[in-house]
Amino acid sequence: MRDTVLTAGLRWLYETEQPADAWQHHGLLLTAPTANRRYSFIPANDSRRVVVAVDVAKIEWIDNGPNELKTPANPLEPGELDALAAELQALGCEVTSTWNGHPQTTGSVGLARPAHQSLLTAFDRYRAGCLTHPQRGLFCDCDAWRAGFNRIVRPVLVAA
Repeated sequence: MRDTVLTAGLRWLYETEQPADAWQHHGLLLTAPTANRRYSFIPANDSRRVVVAVDVAKIEWIDNGPNELKTPANPLEPGELDALAAELQALGCEVTSTWNGHPQTTGSVGLARPAHQSLLTAFDRYRAGCLTHPQRGLFCDCDAWRAGFNRIVRPVLVAA
């Protein structure tokens, strides 16, 4: 399932033309329920870097007693983030860095190639804020603002 999710997410990042009236904020979230994982495909972080992140979908917690923080019982596996980076590399992506990972419940992989220009432009349109209500900026809740998010073209997952 992970290969299907990664292929769909990478095609979305690099090959999917986005409409000129769409905007994008956090990227695309795809799940691999049997593996208890969520994968995020982020077209641009603050450094304009593409990021693929993996998260534990349903975290189980260990109660460490009074006045102690709970710890995850099912974090990312040791080597899981490195395996994800290797798989992305095998799919033709140049990996520039990784961060977090085991024993955390999330990990990220930075990629060298920028996202599709139309997706980056949709990201820039989001950052410009609502054109109908510029005083509300990014926090507008009008129909026109919400419609821009709905125009983003998302992938269709096809089982391998």
